[in-house]
Amino acid sequence: MKLFGHPLHLMLIHFPSALFPMDLICSCISFYDESIILTQSSLIMMLGGTLFGWIAVITGTFDLLTVMKNKPGAIKKALLHGGINTSILLAYTVLSFLAIRGNLNPGETGSVILVFKFLLVCIMLVGNYIGGSLVLKHKVLDRKTS
Repeated sequence: MKLFGHPLHLMLIHFPSALFPMDLICSCISFYDESIILTQSSLIMMLGGTLFGWIAVITGTFDLLTVMKNKPGAIKKALLHGGINTSILLAYTVLSFLAIRGNLNPGETGSVILVFKFLLVCIMLVGNYIGGSLVLKHKVLDRKTS
């Protein structure tokens, strides 16, 4: 799926890739500082990353159809990439829902949520690495084949 000749999925994935780690950083600082501004900033970053992440999933699904048609050798890696990142997104969707309801204040929930967010960000990096190898090694979004 392209917008003005550029892959839309590649444009959108930068938002959750940047906003989820920033959410983690703000959550860690607000855990020790108990700053309401950082807690609110963390929520905004989590919501933004989740929103753009789901849009990226939709566009990535359309790209997956292209991969199935033009690059069948990369389908396992594409499914792994999509599965990992969709799982991360599901977890962040639940965290966002809990945060909106007021059940996810870092000062009250303790370090468990911080460790969970850290693990989610680390796993997301693995999924992003796999996605990057699809683009760079397997050339799944090559203009000649997509």
